[in-house]
Amino acid sequence: MIGAVPWLNLGEGQGDSPKGTLGDRPQGAPYLRLVVHHGLTALLPMTEIQQVLVIPPQQLTVIPNMPPVMMGLMNFRNRIVWVLDLAQLLNLEPLDANTSLLTIALLQTPEGYLGLALKEVRGIVRLPESAIQSPVGTVSATLVPYLKGCCRLDQTLFFILDGGAIARQCWTQCVPVDAP
Repeated sequence: MIGAVPWLNLGEGQGDSPKGTLGDRPQGAPYLRLVVHHGLTALLPMTEIQQVLVIPPQQLTVIPNMPPVMMGLMNFRNRIVWVLDLAQLLNLEPLDANTSLLTIALLQTPEGYLGLALKEVRGIVRLPESAIQSPVGTVSATLVPYLKGCCRLDQTLFFILDGGAIARQCWTQCVPVDAP
């Protein structure tokens, strides 16, 4: 059973506590709260995220003959970044093609940067490791490979994404590799 987790950190970075004390500050690892789809909010460990960008979709270069989940390529600090539609990867309705801005969470992987396009970012949540439960039996089996776990926060079920697993899936099935 997934228990309620009351550690939503609304005051992150505001410096409410006196210097050198923790005060009422929630403890636990920081997670970025992502709105992936109108019906799904997920958490991604801050340790897996390089940066969050908000760009116009025209900055993506669409590549022909790619799986639909791959939205295209973008330039980030003179590096090529593949951008995928996170909702579509998770078997949800794709992002709106007529959007004026895309929110992209950049993962830094051993193979390079990978951009996860999503609806929006809604701040930071801190969770102790003990709050994270197994997703097996709670979610569809097709989602489990992309998750580290799940938890309840204010009566809402949050999926905790595994950026490494998402990147491995992308690099092995979506991105073309040069043959020797």
